[in-house]
Amino acid sequence: MLPIHKIIWHEWREKRLPARVPEPEYMVDPAQIQAYVTAYEWNGPASALQLYHLTQLASMIRPGDTVVDLACGPGPLLLELAPLFPDCLFIGADLSQPMLDALSEAAAQRGLRNVHTLCEDIRDLPSLADLTVDMVISTSALHHLPDLECLDQVFARVERLLKPDGGFYSFDFGLVRSAKARALLVADVARRAPALTAQDYRLSLDAAFPMAEVIASARRALSRPLTVRSSWFVDFFYFIRTRDRGPPAPAVLAYVQAMRARCDVSVRAEAAMLQRLQRVR
Repeated sequence: MLPIHKIIWHEWREKRLPARVPEPEYMVDPAQIQAYVTAYEWNGPASALQLYHLTQLASMIRPGDTVVDLACGPGPLLLELAPLFPDCLFIGADLSQPMLDALSEAAAQRGLRNVHTLCEDIRDLPSLADLTVDMVISTSALHHLPDLECLDQVFARVERLLKPDGGFYSFDFGLVRSAKARALLVADVARRAPALTAQDYRLSLDAAFPMAEVIASARRALSRPLTVRSSWFVDFFYFIRTRDRGPPAPAVLAYVQAMRARCDVSVRAEAAMLQRLQRVR
């Protein structure tokens, strides 16, 4: 369990934001990719987030949708969504062909025919025509962008891609002021993840954008109403999403309930804490 009180204390004492340290835009090292895949296995450090993402997307994805996952990596969320929405098309876009190969291999092993990959820059996505996408999602990915100008370009591309009734869902980290608070966050992940994943997580926290800048960029570019939720007390994480596009899919909610029951008590406690720590911005 995260030592929330210590993180808040260190963050309260630190008054200045550090300079963000950009990290590589994509991974190609096989060991890093395998560690990433392992971290997203159920009961791993990403399980509470996966439960939350699935619950949110249950009322945002509709039958027959085309869904694009920006900077999807090996596609852990797509691999969960694709069997739950078998008549939807899921497109994972990433600049790392080895990451996409891992996604394609996993999809084939699971018999998923509705998962496609696209090795293109998410700022451009030239293979996708404007106004052809129903849902765009991006999770734990946008901090890999080099700078705010690139972030603006991604949100502008999302706006052009989406149909008039299309939806958007994004999660990522915010730039935490205190180095000691970031170290506590990394230590918590290191208890349940491969060492390479903990190291990548540390780099991700250092590379995160200041949360206010991300929110402002999204609101400038996206014409549809947005709801923004972030962590209380510490700008650690944020969710940006459009409104529900329909009632929650029963199959997704049933799956979430089943997976929650399979997870150990620490994951269930983290999932509950994730809900309680949110505020609307």
